[in-house]
Amino acid sequence: MEAAFSLIAKLMYRGGPVMWPIALCSVIVVLVVLRKTLQWGFHLLAIRAGRSGWSATLEALRAGDRAETARRAAASASPYARILAAALAQEARPFAEALEWAARRAVRRLARGLGVLDTIVTLAPMLGILGTVTGIIASFDLMGTMGVDDPTGVAGGIAEALITTAAGLVVSIGALIPLNAGRVAHAALVRDLERAMTDAERAETKA
Repeated sequence: MEAAFSLIAKLMYRGGPVMWPIALCSVIVVLVVLRKTLQWGFHLLAIRAGRSGWSATLEALRAGDRAETARRAAASASPYARILAAALAQEARPFAEALEWAARRAVRRLARGLGVLDTIVTLAPMLGILGTVTGIIASFDLMGTMGVDDPTGVAGGIAEALITTAAGLVVSIGALIPLNAGRVAHAALVRDLERAMTDAERAETKA
């Protein structure tokens, strides 16, 4: 572990100041991935745990008893029941419109964080290229002032350029994989949510 920290510190030093925003991007990727994994995991667990409560809520909605529907929705662990409860609370709106509004809010919550990963996928390589440019500029400056008599200094600038490029690509690839996996998972969650909301609309129509 100590050797790993020593290597990271060495790369941070040799990579120059651009390594700091790249490192920040890597930390953000880890935090976002952990947060989305926990959020979606709890969402799926809540769907399974609240399956019977969701069915009971739909039964009350089919019977036309809005008060009982709201009570069962509040008591259910299902996230779909919470969406239905939020829609029922919008008494001034037509039910279908209120349900769509509540469902969109839920979809936005489920998608939160994917945009950050998408940004880092593009930003990290650009930061790496910036480090490449600054490293090459430093090398040329050194060559201009000291000539070619100091290859160590020139090599340091080239090393800075290569380290930042590699670091930016590593962070970008590390964000791209969970981003694409997250998009697939999000699409599946949204499809399931749409089916549940369609069931709710049909239940209300039969009331």
